[in-house]
Amino acid sequence: MLDAIILDQTMQKNILIFFSLIVTSFSGQAQPPYQIKSCKIVIEFSTGFARGTKTIIFSDSGKIEKQLGTIYFDTSAMSRISKEFKSNKTIAHTLGIQTKDSVFSIDLDARSGTRRSRINLDWLPKTNSEEKKIGENTLLGRKCTITNFGPVKIWYWKGLALKKETPAFIKVYEYASLIDENYIIKDDEFAIPKDIKWQ
Repeated sequence: MLDAIILDQTMQKNILIFFSLIVTSFSGQAQPPYQIKSCKIVIEFSTGFARGTKTIIFSDSGKIEKQLGTIYFDTSAMSRISKEFKSNKTIAHTLGIQTKDSVFSIDLDARSGTRRSRINLDWLPKTNSEEKKIGENTLLGRKCTITNFGPVKIWYWKGLALKKETPAFIKVYEYASLIDENYIIKDDEFAIPKDIKWQ
């Protein structure tokens, strides 16, 4: 029984570490500028209590970025985690936009959002000291460098994280299912919706 409790606590800790990587930035520990001017990437992910897709579009080597998300919550799995991380939703649609000086986080279902100044991370080293390179592999025809960050393995391509993976028993993952290096940025690609109620 004690082993089960310890395992459950370890799984929750690792899931939360992985989930924090998903929700903070699709690019893992890397910061712009990326080694590609613009791109569209579709990410499939599961956190153990939610799954979904993220469509990321960026220009100016990542200094301007948009992330459209659709998240499906597993209500049975949600009942097993701490109440502060629970959600009453079964599906959520989100929009995140980063400009050179601002960050907008929007709930597209509630038409509400928050905005703040973008923190300048240019002074940070481009790789995290806790990450260790463990190999190379190919994903969607792109040669990636694989690193370890705690329990998470991250596949980097041109400064972008195309895949994140924890140990198999945790059953959480994130991986790119589409990369469009020739995507044409629209004139209103990074426009902020006008009907949002800001909190």
